[in-house]
Amino acid sequence: MKKTILSFACCFAAGTTLAAETSVLIFGASHHGSCDAARWNCELSSSNPGLGLELAEPGPDYTLFIRGGGYRDSLRETAYFVAGGGRKQWEISDEVVAGAGVMVGYLNGSGVHGLAGLPFVTVGGKLLQLEIGYAPKLQWKDRMMPATTTFSLRWQLQ
Repeated sequence: MKKTILSFACCFAAGTTLAAETSVLIFGASHHGSCDAARWNCELSSSNPGLGLELAEPGPDYTLFIRGGGYRDSLRETAYFVAGGGRKQWEISDEVVAGAGVMVGYLNGSGVHGLAGLPFVTVGGKLLQLEIGYAPKLQWKDRMMPATTTFSLRWQLQ
């Protein structure tokens, strides 16, 4: 996992423009919806530690980003991803912002090995925000993942 994160960091750093914002992603937890234990393995972990890196290009109306990282998935295996997306943020007060976004990319883990997407909302300060993602119930071939809510932090470096 350390090699994967280092590889992403080197690739992102090589393509960085002067205006890009860099953030560290800290993955941590998930909550799973109901699962039919008679048909599927429902012993899923809610502890999902990991790290990632994001490069973002802020615009006047929204921010575009690329990110990648690795984490311990709910199946207790190492997962990694690389994705691109966008988010919109609103200033609630001088110290609080909220936002919404979506990312799409390649995921290898969490029962998926291919294209995946994740819509999310954010809340927090201007440099440190909680990201809450939501993946609906997925039943594909012989695998099922219940609806999953993810919790992670995005810490923008200055």
